[in-house]
Amino acid sequence: MNPFSFRKRITVPSFAVMTGGTGGIGCEIAGLLLEQGWDVLLLTRQPRKAEEQISGSKGRFEAVFCDLTEPSDLQTVSNAIRDRNQPIELLIHCAGKIQPEATRDITQHSLEEQMAINLTSPILMTSQLLPALSPNGHVMFVNSIAGVMPLQGSSVYSATKFGLRGFARSLALEFSPGTLRVSSIFLAAVDTRMLEQETRDGGSVLNFVNQPLSARYVARMIIRTSEGAGREIFLPRIDGIFAHACLVMPWLLHITTPLLEKVGQIGLRRFLKHKAAASVVAHKE
Repeated sequence: MNPFSFRKRITVPSFAVMTGGTGGIGCEIAGLLLEQGWDVLLLTRQPRKAEEQISGSKGRFEAVFCDLTEPSDLQTVSNAIRDRNQPIELLIHCAGKIQPEATRDITQHSLEEQMAINLTSPILMTSQLLPALSPNGHVMFVNSIAGVMPLQGSSVYSATKFGLRGFARSLALEFSPGTLRVSSIFLAAVDTRMLEQETRDGGSVLNFVNQPLSARYVARMIIRTSEGAGREIFLPRIDGIFAHACLVMPWLLHITTPLLEKVGQIGLRRFLKHKAAASVVAHKE
C-alpha cells in the first residue's frame, strides 16, 4: 500500500524528488522549484514542519515521512514513487548530518547516523529510483568542501562526503553523454541552523575563514546547475581550488592551518555578533 497518494493529471509537470527540505538550503530549493511550476516531493522525518515552511503559488508540494536511517523506509517510499509512473526530472540529495567530535570520542550511534544520512541513503535511493528517472534527468548531490579537504574534528563527516563524491563520479560513468546527468555541489559554510548547531557542538573555526554563504544564494546556484550538463561545482570556487591543492600537497594544509584558524576565529566572532544583533531585532519585532 502506498504511504501517500497522488492525484492523477492530464498534463504532467516537471517532477522533483528531494531530501533535506526542512533545512535552510532545502527550503529555498523547494520554494524556487515551486515558483517555476515544478511538482516537488520531499522525503523528511518532519512532514508537517515542511508543509508549514514551504509553499509555492505555481507548483504542487507534498511532504512524505521517511527516515533516511531506515532502509525499509527508503524502499517503501521508492516503490510508491515508481508506482506513480511520472518521470523524475530532478533528484536532489540535500539531507546532511554532522557531529563534530575527536576520533577518540566517536560513538557507534554518531558513526551510523552520519553514514546513513550522508552516504548510505543517497546510494540506496539513487539505485532504487533509477527506473523512475527521466532519460535526461538530473541527479544532484549536495556535498561539502569536507568531501575534498579533510576536516579535523569531523573525521566521520569528512569520510562520508569523500565517499559521496566517489559514488557520484562512478555513477556518472555508467551513462553516456546526453543521457542521465549527475552533479555534485561542494559547499563551504552556509548560514543555516545546521551551521549554528555545528558551531555550538564545537565545529571547526575554518567554517568562518570566509563569510558563510546565504542559503538563498546556494539554492539559486543549485537550480542553475540543474539546468545544464552534469558537473562538479565548488562554492566558493577558491575553496575548491585550495582543497584540491591540499590533496596534491598534503603538507600545504598543515602549514596553513594555524593562520586559517586565526582568520576563522575572527570570522566566528563576527558571525556570532551578527547573529546576536539579528536576534535582538527579531525579538523587538
